Amino acid sequence: MSTIVSVGNNTKAREAFTERGSPMYNEEPETNTISEADGKIYPLWARCAAEFLGVMMFVFVGSCQGLTTYDGVLHAALTHGFCIFVNVATFAHISGAHVNPAVTVGIAAARKISPVEALFYIISQMCGAVVGGLWVRSVLSYPQYVAIQGGATLCAPQTAWYQGLIAEALCTYFLMQTIFMTAVDGTTVLAPLAIGSTVLMDIMAAGAISGASMNPARSFGPNIVASIFMHDKLAANFWTLHWIYYVGPILGALIAAGVYKMLFSKDDRLEWKK
Repeated sequence: MSTIVSVGNNTKAREAFTERGSPMYNEEPETNTISEADGKIYPLWARCAAEFLGVMMFVFVGSCQGLTTYDGVLHAALTHGFCIFVNVATFAHISGAHVNPAVTVGIAAARKISPVEALFYIISQMCGAVVGGLWVRSVLSYPQYVAIQGGATLCAPQTAWYQGLIAEALCTYFLMQTIFMTAVDGTTVLAPLAIGSTVLMDIMAAGAISGASMNPARSFGPNIVASIFMHDKLAANFWTLHWIYYVGPILGALIAAGVYKMLFSKDDRLEWKK
């Protein structure tokens, strides 16, 4: 869940940042990103740190909110949506605030970042997810931790594998479509709100089906940590269909990238020959 451009108001910097030849938009990106707001160049390690911290916060907040019994899906949707809004507004000018390996795969498939950058982003995101899961365990009592199953994303018991897979792929497609149209090709200051609202909308729609993870890191970190600290208290379906949280989001992101390149990209849309 993420964006590629920041939301500052410096018009000259924005034009430089969104030009075809700029580092983030070049088909062979450099290892630095230029902040739209102040022209500062951020090295790859700083961008990876932003991704690490963004995912760590997302996993911590998203997991701990599970303690409440108030209107479960709505509460989860609002919490995750607002957290993505904050993440995008905070880190977009540094790393693009992907905060999601599936989003990074989609952005790389659209040739907006290099495969090497994408790999480092994903490693940082997965590490941040594990650390976020560890923070969850550190602040909760053991009964509380067991009650939320460590913050794991679980399919509803009646959900078939194909239903969960479709839900994850479709929700991620909607998310990536919003990212491409408001952040990659757009310069709207409402991009963080649009992206966060899409996450909220997706969870409201599919939270009761697959959990609406849309994020391999969000599903990876809590499951790994919970398996260490409560291996004898795991729910019967703890690892059931866990693979859909990797295949579904990545599939949805790749489809969104393909649609974007074929139909909607401003500067490098595929040309259809008659």
